[in-house]
Amino acid sequence: MDDYIQIKHSQIDFYHKIPLFHKTEENEYLLYKEKGEPIAESRVKTHTHPPLFILTNDKRAAAKELQEALNIDLAREIASKGMKTVKVILGRIVKEALEDPCPATLDALPETIEIFFAGYAKNSELLKAMAIVASGSSLIVDHTVNVLAITMRFCFCDQLGEDRSKKIGLAALLHDIGTSEISKTILEAQRKLTDAEFDTYKTHPLKGYEIITGCGTFDPMAAEVALEHHERIDGSGYPMSATNLSFESQLIGLINSYEPLTYRDKDFRKARSPFDSLQLIKQEVLGGKFDKRIFRDLCSCMTS
Repeated sequence: MDDYIQIKHSQIDFYHKIPLFHKTEENEYLLYKEKGEPIAESRVKTHTHPPLFILTNDKRAAAKELQEALNIDLAREIASKGMKTVKVILGRIVKEALEDPCPATLDALPETIEIFFAGYAKNSELLKAMAIVASGSSLIVDHTVNVLAITMRFCFCDQLGEDRSKKIGLAALLHDIGTSEISKTILEAQRKLTDAEFDTYKTHPLKGYEIITGCGTFDPMAAEVALEHHERIDGSGYPMSATNLSFESQLIGLINSYEPLTYRDKDFRKARSPFDSLQLIKQEVLGGKFDKRIFRDLCSCMTS
C-alpha cells in the first residue's frame, strides 16, 4: 500500500507525464493511464473515473507537473483579467506548497512570481482589488496570497526595481511556509489561542527558515524573511527577540500584521477598514516596534 498515493479528484486532469493507477476490489493496483497520456476530457468533466493513484516514487514528478500546470492556468487568467480565478489559482499553488513543501513543489514558485509580476507590473489598482476579492481558500492560504498582493503593490509604488521586487515577492509567498508543520486547529482558530497553542504557533518562523534553507535553491533573503517576519525592531518579537532586521523582513512583517486586521473577521474582533488598521499599527510604530519610514511608505501606497 505504501507504494501508491491517492490523488485528489480536482488534480486528475493535470497529470499527463506520469502513469495513474486504480485499485480493484481485490486491492490490486492496475494501470489506468499510461505515462504521457491525458485522461479523456469527458471522463474528467463527468467524474466517471475511479479513485486514482500515483506511484510513491512519482510523488515529486507529480508535484512538479501540478505546479507547472497551475502556473500555466495562472498566466492564462491574468491575461484575461479573471481576478477571482487568479486568486483561486494562486491559492491552490500556495495550498500545494503548504501541504507538501518539498523541493519539487517549491521550485516552481519563482516562475509563479515571474508570471504574477509580468501580469501586474505597475498596476497597483489590480493588486488592491485582488486583496479584497474572496477566494474561498483557507485562512492561511488567503492570508499568504493577500500578503503577496500587498507586498507587490508596495514594491511597484516604491519603485524598488524588477529584480528586487521579484525577490521580495517570492519572500512574501514563502514567509509562512513554516505553518505547514503547525496543526490546522491552531492556524484556523477564530478565537484567541491558549498560551500553549501560541507557543506552538511561534515555532513556525524557525520551521519556515529550515524548510527554505533545506531546499538550497532560494535567495537567502527568503529564508531570512521567514525567520524574522514576527520580529520587531525593539526586540519584542519572536522567535529570537532580534532587533537588527533587514528591510525585507520589516516590510513583510508590517504587511503580515496589516493584512489580518483588514481582511479577517475573528470571533473576538471584526475586520477593520484599511485606515483604522493603519491607525492601530501606527501606535506600534510610535512605540518603536516598526520602522517609521517603511510605515509611512506603506500608508502612502495603501491610500494612493
